[in-house]
Amino acid sequence: MNVIIIEDHPLVRFALKHMIHEGFPKAVVQMADTFPAGLNLLATAKSDILILDIEVPGGENIRMIDMIRKKQPNIVILIHSGHDEEVYALPYLQAGADGYISKTASSEEFQIAFRAIADQGKYVSYNIQQSLLRNIGSKSNKNLKNAVTTLSPREMRVMELLVEGKWTKEISIILNLKENTISTYKRRIFDKLKVADQIELAKKVSLIRGY
Repeated sequence: MNVIIIEDHPLVRFALKHMIHEGFPKAVVQMADTFPAGLNLLATAKSDILILDIEVPGGENIRMIDMIRKKQPNIVILIHSGHDEEVYALPYLQAGADGYISKTASSEEFQIAFRAIADQGKYVSYNIQQSLLRNIGSKSNKNLKNAVTTLSPREMRVMELLVEGKWTKEISIILNLKENTISTYKRRIFDKLKVADQIELAKKVSLIRGY
């Protein structure tokens, strides 16, 4: 089994490699700390599984899935992210990822997810399964999820913080960006999701979560 990990945090990369080898000692694991470096690995040899952090440097948001498929159409893609899975998982699964697991998951859950991906080619948590069931046939939710996929990684992070109730100044401190830059991101998010304020934004995001 050949595995590629695209993740910019060294400790996370080596922890993932260790957990993979616990279940699959003979697995060959290659690692990249940027998305372009990961694409270079995909171009050099056929791989079976790709573990992808959606905020890796050089990333292209939801477009990364298509870019990966162009290199290796049959590779199994497992998203490994620290973002709220009930907001981020469904758009990436719709885009063609084969699984999604949160970075907050235990090592035991990661190993379950990796084995499922290795054996069956698919994995989502129980929470995402329930969200999928709640949203079957909902045209309005599907349109909203499609709108979310147009957000850049930075816009998605700002959206997440806005939904948590944080204001522009707080977000600028957290992300180490100027307040007017955050205001620009905020305006783009509101335009793309067709909302007027943070209250409407929170309501729309709650639709994705199925509240």
